[in-house]
Amino acid sequence: MTRQQGNSRIWVGRGSLNRRILKNTILNILALVIICCVIMALSMQSLANSILLDSMQPMARQSAKTMEANIHMLADRMMTIAGDARMISGSSTGERTADSAALRDSRQQVLEEAAEIYELYTIALYSPDGRLVQGIDGAPEGLDSSFFSLLQETDNLTIFPSTIFQGNLGVMMGMPVKENKETVLYVAGVYKYDMLNDVISSINLGKHGMAYMVNRDGIVTGHPDQAQILAGSSLNDLDGGNEEAGSRVITGETGATEFLIDGETMLAAFSPVRGTQWSLVLQVPKSDYNHLINTAMLVAILSTLVVLAVSILLVLRLARSISHPIKRVTSRMVALSDGDLHTEVVPIHSGDEVEVLTKTLDETLESVNRYISDIRQVLSQVAEGNLRTRPQVDYKGDFSLIQESLGTIIHSLNETIMGFGSAASRLAEMSEEMNGHSGQLYQASIDQNQSTEALVQEVSHVKEQLASVAASSGQTRAKTEEITKRVQDANIQMESLSGAMDDISSNAQEITKIAKAIEDIAFQTSILAINASVEAARAGSAGKGFSVVADEVKQLASRSAEAAQSATGMVSSTRTIIQTGVVLTAETANSLKSISDVSNQINAISDQLVVAVQGQESALAIMEERIETISSIADRNLQSAKGTEQASGLLAKEAEDLRSQVKKFILKEE
Repeated sequence: MTRQQGNSRIWVGRGSLNRRILKNTILNILALVIICCVIMALSMQSLANSILLDSMQPMARQSAKTMEANIHMLADRMMTIAGDARMISGSSTGERTADSAALRDSRQQVLEEAAEIYELYTIALYSPDGRLVQGIDGAPEGLDSSFFSLLQETDNLTIFPSTIFQGNLGVMMGMPVKENKETVLYVAGVYKYDMLNDVISSINLGKHGMAYMVNRDGIVTGHPDQAQILAGSSLNDLDGGNEEAGSRVITGETGATEFLIDGETMLAAFSPVRGTQWSLVLQVPKSDYNHLINTAMLVAILSTLVVLAVSILLVLRLARSISHPIKRVTSRMVALSDGDLHTEVVPIHSGDEVEVLTKTLDETLESVNRYISDIRQVLSQVAEGNLRTRPQVDYKGDFSLIQESLGTIIHSLNETIMGFGSAASRLAEMSEEMNGHSGQLYQASIDQNQSTEALVQEVSHVKEQLASVAASSGQTRAKTEEITKRVQDANIQMESLSGAMDDISSNAQEITKIAKAIEDIAFQTSILAINASVEAARAGSAGKGFSVVADEVKQLASRSAEAAQSATGMVSSTRTIIQTGVVLTAETANSLKSISDVSNQINAISDQLVVAVQGQESALAIMEERIETISSIADRNLQSAKGTEQASGLLAKEAEDLRSQVKKFILKEE
């Protein structure tokens, strides 16, 4: 938007280009940083989960292998015990001597040595049907039916799924004792739990992580908290009842998963312990590693903010490198909008669009200056009256319309001025013709006035004659003859007067036609003056001089029309008066005829002379009044003719003035 201040305009925007670039860039970078941080946080959370699960899974397999190694070591010991030669008879015949005291003693010795060396709670021998044959103290009288069935089925090393033995924790294993490839006994021992506990306790997972084992029934068989084992805790108690994780563990699958326990995310990895019905589970709360994730995220965010600050500085530098040249160009364009066409454009060598914009602005200013100079030269020539001038510059693009408009204006002015010249010539000719007719009308009016005065004198003379007749009746005939002669002369004069009236009426009609022609000329002149005013208004300041001429022509046309209307009115009034005079002249002629008749009768009727004279005196009185009326009409006609002559002279002068004004212009046709 713009704000007017003095004679200049100041452009007021919502902010500078530098600020807008910086603001928009910062907002875009902040939005991008926020989105990236959110994506990074989610990605790091997901990546941390994946890394933890991926790292826990091999750890679970490795721990399970360690557990397997320990179990294998225990199994090797049990196989060593079962393969001890002292467990079977040494007879070559193969006869059994199991009931012999020596064999019993040797077996007992083997059992006691094994219990002492291998840290066994108890160890015993069982018959093929599962009955206790021989063992150390605490050996159960019979084996668990499921364990014994599995031992018979596998006929190999078998590990009891449960680790609870007589209220204590231990690992129970069974091994067939073979003689001649036939199972003669089953040795079953319970290792102390310490070996398993050492492996489980040595697995460190975070602050609250733990490792535990469960069997195929989901019962906990190993746990850092031995009370959990003794209490018979299940997998559901430890994994929060997650069926998917539980089913994968008890089926002997190797894998990793995450689940929620009381709203807390737990990460778990599991792997089966081969050779047993157990699976090792590593379980750790995700919150134990959140501080590492949060630290990594904080470092990433701080790094991003540092990069953001550096980016803002770089953007600010870039914005300044763009905004400063743009400000210079904008200031020059604002000056251009205020009419400044001469201030030079500061060149910018940036090698980009700003440099192109600067060069284009400079070329535009140069073109506009060239066009304006040419227009000023053309309009100055037109103002001086030279209508032969034409644009000297080749106008390009849409500016060619200006060139066409200048040509159209000059052509229109030429036609208008030539029309004015022709109209002025015609008007001068008509004014001269009207002046001639006005002179004739004026001379006719003078003649009419003189005739009327002579008629008045004659009437006065007749009255004197009648008075003489009344005073001297003896001279009646002579006077009557004289009267007859005078009446005849009066008739001749009345006929002349009637002819003069007819001529005056004809001249009045001609004057009316001339006044009508003057009105038409004045109307056309007024139309030409209006067209000239329109063209002068289009020409602007250069057409002011021509506008004055058009106004003068318009006023001249108005005065001509008024003069013509005045002449028409006076001629119309004159015609009316002349018609009245014609009627009165006819009546006077009739009266004179009557006087002639009366004069003839006077010769025969002299006794009626006095009466006739009195009648004649009355008729002469009436005639005198009418002649006076005719005289006044003749005076008015004289005045009207004089006014018409003056108006025609003024019209001729105005026509000459118009012609002199037109001659000031230099037209192409000239």
